[in-house]
Amino acid sequence: MVWLCLQHLPDEGPGYAADWLAVHGHSLTLVRLFEPEPAFPALADFDGLLILGGAMSVRDEARFPWLVEEKAFLRETLRAGKITLAICLGAQLLAEALGGEIRPNPEPEIGFWTVRFSAKALTHPLLRGWPDKAAVLHWHFDTFTVPPGALRVGMSAGCAAQGFVWGDGVIGLQFHPEMTEDMVEDLIAFEDHETAEEQEFVQTAAQIRGKLKSVWKGRKLLETLLENMTALHEGEAGSTLAAV
Repeated sequence: MVWLCLQHLPDEGPGYAADWLAVHGHSLTLVRLFEPEPAFPALADFDGLLILGGAMSVRDEARFPWLVEEKAFLRETLRAGKITLAICLGAQLLAEALGGEIRPNPEPEIGFWTVRFSAKALTHPLLRGWPDKAAVLHWHFDTFTVPPGALRVGMSAGCAAQGFVWGDGVIGLQFHPEMTEDMVEDLIAFEDHETAEEQEFVQTAAQIRGKLKSVWKGRKLLETLLENMTALHEGEAGSTLAAV
């Protein structure tokens, strides 16, 4: 597959997603939205879309004018039926494009917290092979409502909507399965979290570091998801050839 990745900040790259795609022979092209005049490719130039997280809000169009172009591009990719994986801010952008509401989460959710996945969602082909729960990395202040026609992926104690699947090949995840240990350290520095105090759903920098090895749980979820997404693409390609 040819994957396109929309990146919002220099330190929030594709992480483990890039590693898995490279090992399995897929290509990944980055659109760095933080650079001057980012250029979006033609829809025919990619098969799958990966939208990453970022510290900005979906409402920050005045500060980040490229959000307007990104939202328009996302709507185009959805109309074209592109396989899509959106993470954190990306999931909020995706939810908004599909008719969901973006609003502040009741409390910030930062650190490694357990997500319990919906039994119904685990029957979806994209989530085949996922466990019923996993302790994964969170770092968000906003949340979304599950868009009309979508299926909620799961919930945590601090956030009612941890993701959704829409149709056969579109998924948004509020948590961060893509982040490596080094990326988590970069995020702690970028967010000036070193002196942050513990809250109900906010872990301190020391607590997060104590759980850093847990990134493997998110990585496993991501690898299984990408395997299912590429299998879906191969199945669609086979169906197209059979029809021809």
